[in-house]
Amino acid sequence: MARDPKIVPITSAGDIGAGGFDPNRPSNLPSPLMPVRKQAVDFLKLSLTTLFDNADDSLFEMADRAGSNNEQTLFFEAMRAVRLQRHKITKDCCHGLMRELEALNQDADKPVITSIHNFELDSLSLVQPDELEETVALDSMIGRAVTRNKASLSHLSIRFNSLVKRRVDDRDLPIGPTMLSQVFVEALSEMELDIKVRLIIFKLFERYVFNQVDGFYDEVNKQLILSGVLPDLKNTAGRQAAARMTGSAPVAGQAYRQAEGGQQDFAEHQQVLSMFSELIGNWRHASGDAALSSMGSPSTQTLRSNELLGMLADLSSLDFADDASQRLDMRSQINQLLRRQRDQHGQSRSLERVDDDVISLVSMLFDFILDDPELPAAVKAMIGRLQLPILRVAIADKRFFSQSSHPARRLLNELARSTMGWSDQDDLRRDQLHALLESIVQRLLDQPEPDPELFASLHTELAGFINVEKRRSERLEQRTRDAEEGRARIESARTQVALSLNELLMGRTLPVFAVDLLRDTWSQVMQMTCLREGHDSAAWREVKRTAEQMLESIEPLGDSAPAAREALNARVRQSIADGLQLIGLRAEQGAPLLVKVQQLQQSRLTPPTPAAQQTAPRVSAAPQPELNEGEPLMAAEARPAPYDAGNAQGDHQPDTAEPVADIASVNSSPELEPLPEVPTVRVEAPIMPAEALPTEPELVGDLPDIKAAAWVDALHTGSWFELMTTVDAPAQRCKLAAIISFSGKYIFVNRSGVKVVEYSATSLAQQYEQGLVRLLDDNQLFDRALESVIGNLRRLQASKN
Repeated sequence: MARDPKIVPITSAGDIGAGGFDPNRPSNLPSPLMPVRKQAVDFLKLSLTTLFDNADDSLFEMADRAGSNNEQTLFFEAMRAVRLQRHKITKDCCHGLMRELEALNQDADKPVITSIHNFELDSLSLVQPDELEETVALDSMIGRAVTRNKASLSHLSIRFNSLVKRRVDDRDLPIGPTMLSQVFVEALSEMELDIKVRLIIFKLFERYVFNQVDGFYDEVNKQLILSGVLPDLKNTAGRQAAARMTGSAPVAGQAYRQAEGGQQDFAEHQQVLSMFSELIGNWRHASGDAALSSMGSPSTQTLRSNELLGMLADLSSLDFADDASQRLDMRSQINQLLRRQRDQHGQSRSLERVDDDVISLVSMLFDFILDDPELPAAVKAMIGRLQLPILRVAIADKRFFSQSSHPARRLLNELARSTMGWSDQDDLRRDQLHALLESIVQRLLDQPEPDPELFASLHTELAGFINVEKRRSERLEQRTRDAEEGRARIESARTQVALSLNELLMGRTLPVFAVDLLRDTWSQVMQMTCLREGHDSAAWREVKRTAEQMLESIEPLGDSAPAAREALNARVRQSIADGLQLIGLRAEQGAPLLVKVQQLQQSRLTPPTPAAQQTAPRVSAAPQPELNEGEPLMAAEARPAPYDAGNAQGDHQPDTAEPVADIASVNSSPELEPLPEVPTVRVEAPIMPAEALPTEPELVGDLPDIKAAAWVDALHTGSWFELMTTVDAPAQRCKLAAIISFSGKYIFVNRSGVKVVEYSATSLAQQYEQGLVRLLDDNQLFDRALESVIGNLRRLQASKN
């Protein structure tokens, strides 16, 4: 029996949907996405219901304006078809959305979707005109929705990717604009509609689905945050900031009647102001504060915003104290103006409720700013004088509270950021930044009318000056870092050399010449090698072995074979010659040292006569240049040149450097005179000073406080601090410029980039425990103040309830 086309079959909600997907089968989605799936289906179902409810009116209007009977019939037939198929289209869309969500946790790879209709530009002429027109319309409305919700979609993609197997991005996110469009187009494809009708339905889809999707995305992000899915992602969009300030995101599926972006923004600003009005009303009820909007009798005429701005223009900048401690009560000032106007004109005036709330909110914000411990006193004095210009702008432009990029807010934030390094004891009278900020404040006070463009131009001027100052200070900071890094490398190398030589020589009786050679000359070779190659390199091990072999070569022969000793002696002299060449010692300085080494080595090949023995003196002080009381063993011209720190990086070699000595000629010289006597010394004290290396705590009480240690570990360069070197010292503001890896030192500089103080990790943790160092909050000043004020008002509301 043929089915009557006028009869619509009734299907249950559990019927198999488009694509053969059964919505009742068990889901393989992670548990945090189960509520999201329900939210998405409910949102799409409600939005499509609203769409089809309004489709009749739109199509009827088009039929009424049709230019011909055929065109009018076209729209009437489309109305009937949409009425018959609306429930099936809605069901197919919901099933398609659930199918795409379930596919997230499947192993099969899904091709990336670039657009609803894919085609190459080269083959554009082969595409039918209707299809091309449809593609352009769809891509345009998808682009608008994606641009408007870029931050929300990015956060949703990140959170989805942390839960499912398949990699998704903003384009193939199942609840994203692209996929929502795809499931709708697929569901609508079964209806053979004229392109004019399809374009009208697509426009309705954008109005009743895409224009409402913003709040839905916020709600989904909020749901995932409540489920513990990456709750620390930061929202930066102005709309999301407004949603956070209201304490609740828009309800999914809520119908916004303003399709245009400007109207939607206005509605959002009104939503923020409504929230402020409610909180401030509760505050007035709890604190007994009288609202300026309710003053006078019921017949009191309301003062409009433009009239209030005109009244504020009469306020002089002299009414604002330069001292931050003398705060101006803005509400009292405006109250006096209202009374003065009543006395002059005999008519009572009151403020509109929204303007009254703005005045109260601005006053609260400036109360927080002037109590903020992060700001120096000089900055508070400047910002305190800006209360009148800021109030004028806030009354004229209500977006001031909900738009983070507002020029006035940006100027306030930049002013606070640029003065983070000021200290209360600084003399700022000759500071160029202080002079510029004074000029900016005065120009704002001299402007009687609210002018956001003036704030924008002043912000640009201040930011340009700050960038120049920043580049200058960064150059000085880099020099400071390089100098501290080089100094730490040299100190580390010196410590390694001192520890090695002290360990080698302590407790031994050695010729004085050998001790002098190792301490004064070979230590430089070891230090240069450590700086160039590192203390764990093969070259470092080689210079240490040379020092050990040199001592071995001047020990009595004993049972060793003379031939083996001669070979050892030659290797030692060659290594010493190479080392002297490394540090740039000239031939006339190095050759006598090699000759004396060879003489000392040969003296050990024959047993000494009893008359040549001496009683070994003791070394009592490490850094003494002479170890005996007589003349020094090496003549002045034979001693090595003082160590040059500029040579530490190995980038300097004398242009006239010559071979230290011809080892072959020294070895073959038969005229070497034997040493008449060999003075010796007992090394009982370190011959070189060495900085104490950090030791592991032996007792539990020696360990740093866990909280302090964690605080130090979390520090990063570029942060600002307020610190005191001692309890009685004045606090100064410094920036952490570098954490030196070689020494573990924390280097702090002032705002000019000059080093102020350095701490080790342990000493910095102790400073933190004693309350002598504090990390400054360098977040945006206005946002910090706004969050604090809203938090206080909410706590007051909660305590009242």
